[in-house]
Parts: sequence; C-alpha cells; structure tokens
Amino acid sequence: MNKINFKKIVPYLAALVIFIGISYAYFPEVLQGKIVNQADVSSWRGATNEILKTEKQTGEKPLWTNSMFGGMPSYMISTDFDANQTKVLYNNLFIGKRPASYICLAMISFFLLLMAFGVNPWLGIIGAIAFAFSSYNFIIIQVGHNSKMVAIALMPMVMASVIYAFKKNRIIGSICLGVALALEIIAKHPQITYYLGITIFIYGLYELYNAIKHKAIPAFLKTTGLLIIGAGLAVATNADYMMTMSEYSKYTMRGPSELSHNADNKTTSGIDKDYATAWSYGIDETFNLLIPNYNGGASASELSEDSEIYKLFSRQDPTYAKQVIKQMPTYWGKQPGTSGPVYIGAIIIFLFILGLYIIKGNTKWWILTATLLSFALAWGHNFMPLTEFFLDYIPMYNKFRTVSMILVIAQMTIPLLAILALKRFFDKNINKKELKKGLKIALGTTGGFCLLIAIFPSIAGDFIGVHDSQMQEIIAKALMVDRMAILKADAYRSLIYIILAAGTLWLVLNQKLKTNYAYIILAFLVLADMWTIDKRFLNENHFMPKRQLTNQFSERHVDKLILQDKDPNYKVLDLSVNTFNDSHISYYHKTIGGYSAGKLRRYQDLIDFHITKEMNTFITCLQNGATLQKVDSTLNNLGIINMLNTKYIIYNKDAAPIQNKSALGNAWFVEDYMMVKNADEEIAALNNINPSETAVIDNRFENILKDRAFIPDANASIKLKSYTPDKLVYKSNATTEQLAVFSEIYYDKGWKVKIDDNEATHFRANYILRSIIVPKGEHTITFYFEPDSYYTGRTIAWISSIFLLLLLFSSIVYKGYYLYKKK
Repeated sequence: MNKINFKKIVPYLAALVIFIGISYAYFPEVLQGKIVNQADVSSWRGATNEILKTEKQTGEKPLWTNSMFGGMPSYMISTDFDANQTKVLYNNLFIGKRPASYICLAMISFFLLLMAFGVNPWLGIIGAIAFAFSSYNFIIIQVGHNSKMVAIALMPMVMASVIYAFKKNRIIGSICLGVALALEIIAKHPQITYYLGITIFIYGLYELYNAIKHKAIPAFLKTTGLLIIGAGLAVATNADYMMTMSEYSKYTMRGPSELSHNADNKTTSGIDKDYATAWSYGIDETFNLLIPNYNGGASASELSEDSEIYKLFSRQDPTYAKQVIKQMPTYWGKQPGTSGPVYIGAIIIFLFILGLYIIKGNTKWWILTATLLSFALAWGHNFMPLTEFFLDYIPMYNKFRTVSMILVIAQMTIPLLAILALKRFFDKNINKKELKKGLKIALGTTGGFCLLIAIFPSIAGDFIGVHDSQMQEIIAKALMVDRMAILKADAYRSLIYIILAAGTLWLVLNQKLKTNYAYIILAFLVLADMWTIDKRFLNENHFMPKRQLTNQFSERHVDKLILQDKDPNYKVLDLSVNTFNDSHISYYHKTIGGYSAGKLRRYQDLIDFHITKEMNTFITCLQNGATLQKVDSTLNNLGIINMLNTKYIIYNKDAAPIQNKSALGNAWFVEDYMMVKNADEEIAALNNINPSETAVIDNRFENILKDRAFIPDANASIKLKSYTPDKLVYKSNATTEQLAVFSEIYYDKGWKVKIDDNEATHFRANYILRSIIVPKGEHTITFYFEPDSYYTGRTIAWISSIFLLLLLFSSIVYKGYYLYKKK
C-alpha cells in the first residue's frame, strides 16, 4: 500500500492553521458573539424587512418589494437564488464567523494563486497575508460592503484556475475556472467580477503573444476554448441571477436615461460620466499604496493630543478638545470623501519594484500592464482621455461608478509580483550580483522616496482639503500642520519597514541568515506592517453586541402612530432623514425614498425633476409656520407626491406625522389622458396636469388607447382588497369603461395583470405608474409579479450547476487515481 507523504502536506496544513489563527487573532470580538457595526448592513436590514416578513407569513420570498422608491424587484436587495447547486460549495467556503472568515478566505484564495505559479508554500503564506490584509478590505468590511469583500477574496482563486489551465492542465484548470467563477458570481458584486475579467483578458493577450512567438497557436486555442466553456458554465449556473440582473439593470441608474438633457455628460448606454467618476483617485493619491496617510487617511480621523488642533482648542476647553480631535477632516486628496486609503504595504511595494528588475519574461509584463491600467483608470476624471475612451467604447465599463474601485486589480497583482520576486530571489541559480543590484534599485526607489517625503513633506502638495474653505482660517492652518505631521510620520514608518525587509534579504544574500528564518521574519514584518494600519479602520471600537443592531430599528413615536393605520398599502415620506440615502425608515413603512443602487432610472428622473422640488416647497411651507389649512392647501398642489399615494409625511421623529388628505390612494379613475411624443414631453407634462383627473401617456402606447374616450362615472370605484408585495388584488365597479391609474411602479419585465381570469394589458402612465383600461361592470383586477427571466434562469441554473458539480467530482476522482497510480 502506498504511503502518504506527510512531509509534503505539512506546509499546506500549516498554512491553513496560520490563516485561521491570524484571522481570529485580528477579530477576537467575533468569538465573543459580537458583530461589526456596519452601516450598509443596517441599511440592508431596513430595506429587506418587508421581504423577510412576507416570507415568514407566506413561506415564499416575494420577488418584489414596495419598501423603497415606490417599489422595486426584491432580487436587487435580497433574493436567495437557490437553483444554483454550487451554493453548497459557496456556503462552506467560510470558516467560522464573519468578518474573520472573509479574511481567511482571502488568504486561502491568494495562496492557491501562488501555488499555481509553483511558489514555495512558506512563501505563499507571506503573499496570502499581504493580499488579505490590504487596507481596502478592512475599510469595506467596516462600512458593510460584504458582497464586495467576498468577491475580492475569490478573485485570486479564479485567476489561479486560468493560470493552472495554461501552465499545467487545461481540462482541470477549465473545470476549476467554472467552479471558482460560479462562486465569484454568487458573491453578487458584478463590478469586482468585471475588473477580474479585465485582468484575465490582459493575461490572455500575453499568452496569445507567447503562443504566436513560440508557434503554439493550436494549444492556445484549445486552452482558451475550454476556459470559455468553463466560464460559460459558471454564468449558466447563475442564470437566474444573471438574467434578472441583466434585464433589470437596463432600466436602473446603470442604464441610459431616455431624457435628452445634459447630453454631453451622457455615456452611450450607461450611467452619466460625472456620476461614474465622482470618486476618482487623485494621481498623487496613488502613493497611498506605499505611504498609508499620503493624503491624510480617511475623511474623518482621530488626531493625537500632540496635534496643533488639540493645542488650539485646549486653550479654551481641554475636555472639548479631546472630543474634537476624534473626528477631524485629515484627508486632503481629490475625492469628495473617503473612508481610508488603499494601502498595499511598504514591504510589498518594495518587493514589487524588486520584481520588476529581477523577473524576466511575460509574467512580469502582464502583471505590470494590469497594474498600471488599474492606476490610470482609478484616476477617473483626473485622467479623462483614457476614462472617456473606456466609458464610450469598452463594453459594460459605463455600467459602474466609483472608478477608484478598480485598484482591486493592483491589490492582487502587486503582491503577486512581489512574491514571485521572492521566489526568484531565493532561487539558488540566480546571479548574486543581479540580486544585489536589484535590492539597491528597489531600496533606493521606495526607501529613497519615503525619506524624501519625510524630510521635505511639502513636495506632496499644499495640504489643503476640498472643504477647508468652510473653516475658520486659524483652524484650517492648524489642520494643515497636522496633515503634514501625519504624512511625515507615515513616510518614516514605511521607510523603516522597507529597510528591515531589505536588510533581511541582504543578510540572506550574504549567507548571514538562513532562508527559513528569512521567511518567518518577512511574514512577521508584512503582517505587522499591514495589521497596524488596518486597525486604524477596523478595530474593537467598531464591534457591538448583536442586540444593538436590532435596537437600531426600535419603533419611533411617529412610527407607532403611522402603524395604527390598517390600510394595507400606502407610502410614507420621511423628511427627518436623508430621504433618498436612508433605508432605515423602510423597516416599518413603504416609502417613496430609500437607499439602493438598484433604483429605477425613471424614478431618479422623477426625483430630480419633481419630487425634490415638491419636498422643498413643503419644507418651506412648514418653516414659514403655516396653519393646518395652509399645509393642506400646499399638499393639494404636490401632484407627484400625491400620485405616489404618499399618505403620511414625517418631519419630526418625536412628533405626530402629517396626514396627507390629498394622497390619491392605491388606484383611481381619470377622466382624460394626454398623449406625448417622448420622455422629455412626458416628464414635463406632469407640471401641467392634475393627476387625479388626467393621465400622461407616451405615444408608444397609442395603439392601446387609440380612438378611446372615457365617460366619467361619479359613482365608479376601484379599491385595493388584498396586498402582498408581488400580488395586488383590486375590485372595480363602473357603469362605463374607465381608464385606471395605480400608484404602483411600472415595470413590464415581470408585472402582469388579469381582469377577472383573463390576461389584460397594462401600460405606463405619468412617467412611472401603471395604468389599464377597465371594462364597465364589476371586476377583480389582479397585478402579479412573475418575471420570465427569473423562472427560465432557475431551470438553466439548476441543470448547469449539477453538470458543473459532476465535472468537478469527476476531475477530483481522476486526479486522485492518477496520483495513486503515479506512486
């Protein structure tokens, strides 16, 4: 019987133990049952409450919710796409509790990437730590971007599959790609997956060049073809998610507006250019990768009691000064605001520069290309020619905002080249002269820059933040001094770590230190460097007991009063919060506001052109001390708010709500309609109608209404009798045919309607609402949400995922049998 070589297994087992240990050592709070106080998770919980309550009551999760922006698909917020059977693997990726499990997964994933390159497992541990402990990971965990964190963690695993296919076994590599990419897509962060695709594409171009150079085109085509099949299977296993997202995204902020205003700012088929590039990394801000506080760190950071700000305020009140320094605008970069810098590590940048000198061949060049491209695209409007080219001509690039996020590519490629540099450095066959020269160049470049900044910090700029003009001059000047001190301190800090790492390698080169000890020292230095920076952005102060999360949704006095209303479906406008950037209110109420990237483009148009203006009109009315009669009169003139059935308005969480008697209800009959040619006319016409009497209809629905005239019936009625988020039942009664308008969002890629038991046709009215022609007599009208894309996608996902799992199982059995026979 063949014996298992435990000696070969030890480094891999050790790596797993180290990864788990480090993850939980950084987050001991999770072992105490605490959770991170994540703003976006709290926001998500508010948005999903109606979905979860409905699921509890009916046993089925609805595909639509009315909790935000008048209504939107729930699969944009919280839908379990359970047809994909690879979720069994996905659910078992996480070892223990989040966020420790996220960091552990990131280390395992990057370790696999390095193994695909044939890196020594002990070196792989160093690289895994560097990748997982990049500051950006901890920043996004703190704010609650969990899906983004998982997608980033899985990037190296997908990349490893592609590398393995080209370097070792194209069949197994392609199967692994199918599985890894399927898991990546399950994480549900298409922007990160898209950036991963860019990286793979760049790698593929260099493989193509290599194939042409060595006349190996057939092999390249075979591998590429199998990888495409694997990727296709990954997409197919997520067909229910992919098909619904693809269908809906065209109608959201990710898709083009039908309005023609501000045409210069438009992309051809995606979001507006200024919206896409709002968060653009400053060109000089890129030095954050080497010096963490190169631009001052986060928008709100804590200063020490040695700071000029503390000295300034403590002259009057030391106690107040201690409070002030906890939240100071230390950031002075180009972005409107930031939660912190993308710090990849002084040691890792040093090793990256070393790799550029000592590594030869295509590997270096594709990594460098991907890295530099991520820098240039992260600069966004600060490097507009390239950004504009990508927005206009590169497929799907214009669907995403926050261009600085593309630095996740550099977050993967820079540690990769850094560890490959160490792999070559510890190669016994390499020329020592070349290594010494490389060390000097890397040390001189990175260490020299840090020293220069530390001695002459004014080289970095003027230390003036974008909001400094709003401060008193004496405070702004003190803050400039503190920003300079922060930069100097971090420049010296990075310099020390670079010297320590370079010194370690120098000792190895001169045979003063054994390789194994060097591994341990470098791992410790990298972890110490990253750990201490990460603690600035995610530490014990960001954790809380689970019960406190629930307390965030305690009923306010105003909520209790509104919830006494037994009407099954009405809307609420909350003026006491940031209406269109807060979903906590949605925990209890269906609102015309909310917070979601999946907001319909037409709804945003309505906000921009009408709702915001009407809100301001009403706020002005309240601020002028209006009487109840004046308030009612003002509300009567707010046509858009009324047609959305906004029954309650909150202006003070501790006061009674204002009941809007002019809200038009769940549905109503109109006497007349106005046909318009396009979206511009449609949204403008809302200024000139009374929505209780007239509906604005786009010409594209003209064939439905052609030659129809509706005779008013004073006794006609239409009432909502039954409500669930994705099924609404109305009763109507009229002596003549009527045109009905519903205070529900129009989305024809799923919403269907029956009059009695017969399928009927509904169409759009008033830019955003649903409308139908109701025959005379008594009728039951049922709107129900059944998107074909979802149900078709489920079938595809189930079949494809089962097939992919069978392929994976077969490859494991084959590989195991091959290894057994080889022994």
